[in-house]
Amino acid sequence: MAKELVYTSAEHGLRPGTRGFCTVAYTVGMRPQIIQILEALSAYKNMYAVHDQRLAESPVSFSHYRYKLVGRNLSILSRVAPTSADHTSRSNKVAHHVVLGNRERIDAGPARLASRPSFFFDEWSREPHRIAEPKMIEDKEGETGTHAAAWEALTGDAGWAGVLAYSFLASAKRPAFLVFEPGLELLPLIAEALALLIPEQRWQVTYNTYFTALPAGASCAWRCCLPDSEMLREARRNPSSLVIDLTAPLKAPRENSLVTCAREGTPLPESAPSSSSSPKRRFTVLPQASKPRLRMRPKI
Repeated sequence: MAKELVYTSAEHGLRPGTRGFCTVAYTVGMRPQIIQILEALSAYKNMYAVHDQRLAESPVSFSHYRYKLVGRNLSILSRVAPTSADHTSRSNKVAHHVVLGNRERIDAGPARLASRPSFFFDEWSREPHRIAEPKMIEDKEGETGTHAAAWEALTGDAGWAGVLAYSFLASAKRPAFLVFEPGLELLPLIAEALALLIPEQRWQVTYNTYFTALPAGASCAWRCCLPDSEMLREARRNPSSLVIDLTAPLKAPRENSLVTCAREGTPLPESAPSSSSSPKRRFTVLPQASKPRLRMRPKI
């Protein structure tokens, strides 16, 4: 059973003497080390002021990070995003984190789990309190198929989901970057790419749909960045980086088995290579234009 923590701006927090941005709820029995990590993961870089009409287009940071604490391998699913103004009429955010152990890692993978309706809070108006019962995680989803419909609708070629998945198998330690504009939903794209991996590999992939900095002690395999992100500028200077620019037209990707699966919805290969043991594979690196033309894409 999973444990959770909520972090937002409040007149007073759960712990005595805390106010402003602070923890307002967490599951009974949560270790102080985990609370400290979750509070650090609650950072958010605002794009718009609280009364800006574009606030609804602010990127939502959905993330999956992995930590090893007290001998346990933990997965942390998070949602961090702006919300309505706080009690002082200043900018506010709600960060909701769910900590899972081995038993809660459902076969569908972290992005499918994070996509469930009401899995995360997107606002908070309750009094600070300790959550008495752990969060129940039901493994109620079967395989959803490998056809990457969201990628196809956005880019015109579902095979790009296979490019992203294949890059992780080629080198799990080398991050891949997705370039996006505000208003685009990234979590469906992440979920479709993860569906091209076998269940054990899905939970090895870390990601953030609004990546602005690497948390201490964590790694992030798939990083979704705005076009002016400093992290993206560093990636463009590295010729071995995989950068998929969703703000500009994409050419057809290089063929491989996962590209085919994503396009045709065919079953996964019976023996998908392990990310830890597979040899490095060549994969598509997009040409780096100095100033790519941006265009808005419809939401998925």
